[in-house]
Amino acid sequence: MTFFEFCLTGSRRVACSLALFFCLCSCGSAFAANVLAVKEWRGEYFKKKEGGVFVKTSAVDFPQVVTSNIQVTLFGIIQQQYYTFSNTQVAAAASPREIWKFPSGKYRIERIELMDHAGVKRSWAANPNSPMAIIVPRIMLSNLGLWTIRPAGATGLSIKFQMINNSYSEQGSASESSVAAVVNGFTGSIQKVLGGKKVIEGADREYSDDNTLRATATFTRQIGMYYRVDMFKHNRYAKDVMGAISAFDPKIRECYTKALNQNGALKGDLVFQVVASAKTGTIRQARKSKGSIAEGPMIDCIIEELIQIPMPVQENMLGELTFIFEVK
Repeated sequence: MTFFEFCLTGSRRVACSLALFFCLCSCGSAFAANVLAVKEWRGEYFKKKEGGVFVKTSAVDFPQVVTSNIQVTLFGIIQQQYYTFSNTQVAAAASPREIWKFPSGKYRIERIELMDHAGVKRSWAANPNSPMAIIVPRIMLSNLGLWTIRPAGATGLSIKFQMINNSYSEQGSASESSVAAVVNGFTGSIQKVLGGKKVIEGADREYSDDNTLRATATFTRQIGMYYRVDMFKHNRYAKDVMGAISAFDPKIRECYTKALNQNGALKGDLVFQVVASAKTGTIRQARKSKGSIAEGPMIDCIIEELIQIPMPVQENMLGELTFIFEVK
């Protein structure tokens, strides 16, 4: 579960410095309690009732380039549960940047959102009279094709859904794959056979055969990431900035988890000075100003994520973002 704690500092509620703390753990979600944020698949074996989903998204025809991620919400018909994931835009010919783990079953595409170059949150909502259904077969990857996203009206989106050939590939041989096949996510037809029946049978026996068990390490860590936003004289925008950052917290958290793979005891704080630009609607500059964490790759990773986050601000602003990381 995600917990938000909003704290007002200073003597006046209106003019005070607004400090916003955000806490999450490895199973956390930035969404409402009835919507689950799915986890990214890293090539490990699926459980016998799991599958994966990938889609290519591309925002076009906007006055300026839109670099923000696309937020997708699906409804699981079997589970009676809403699920959400944040998808990175990629070129049509590129491999998918992310693949998301889902319980196997049938889903409806409910909502698609993005923050445009001007900081306007735009959305597409499904027509309840003509729902778009997708299929996630167990131990397989469901290809949802290419979604071309255009602006529609003041806050809407127009989306062209187009199936394309499978672009998922593995470095090793198909016989060593942890995926049975890649399917057309709308029809269920197979686009590419990988591990095939061998993988499905392995899932049924929970991969008990040591000869077929992929050499991966499974572990559980409770990760805490807290942060504070201070926009100084522009603190009236602090809540909006907080909302924009919280939508992309999985990406920032991933920078930390990658660093933990090199140093399992890593914890501490990082303070970044940021400049938000009204012209670009993004954090134009970000640099570490202080903090106990010195891991360069982690710092560079966070900066790279911060400068891609769309900022819903109307003025150029100087601010400070403080991150505190801990692991148990």
